[in-house]
Amino acid sequence: MIQPGDLVLAHSKGAFGALIRLAQWLRPSWRKFRKWNHAAIVIGITPNGMVRCVQMGRRGQIVDLPDVAPGGYTFVRSCPAIVDRIKAVDFAIRQVGIRYSYVTIATIALNLLSPKPLRIDFRRDNSALICSALVARAWEHGGWDCPTDPFQITPAELAMLTDRKR
Repeated sequence: MIQPGDLVLAHSKGAFGALIRLAQWLRPSWRKFRKWNHAAIVIGITPNGMVRCVQMGRRGQIVDLPDVAPGGYTFVRSCPAIVDRIKAVDFAIRQVGIRYSYVTIATIALNLLSPKPLRIDFRRDNSALICSALVARAWEHGGWDCPTDPFQITPAELAMLTDRKR
């Protein structure tokens, strides 16, 4: 059963989604999960049964589940048991309107292409997020200890971390 705080993994259409999937393929541990190029967080269910989510478009926005990956497909996974769902959803809703971080996408790409000991981070502040960082940061506000940099986590990493079959 879908609940507020759950993770939405998405496989969207388009060149940007394809580039994200290709970049994730570069990390062998993510390859099994590379089909997911977008993420959102469930914030509620309307009285008529529509699942509402917060996602990062050009800015943080509230959308219905079918609008998370138009022309593509989605899969919902439960958030980690430790997460306080109310706190996570509250944080996610407060991110509505913040900017999408294209700089973070560039940083992740450079890190994937660089030797592992070399760590690149062009982030100046925390006023912009990518889709998967929105979910990771929301879960952190709910008590989750993200095992990687939550600002640079990818959809494939989120999928891997929430995969119960690992």
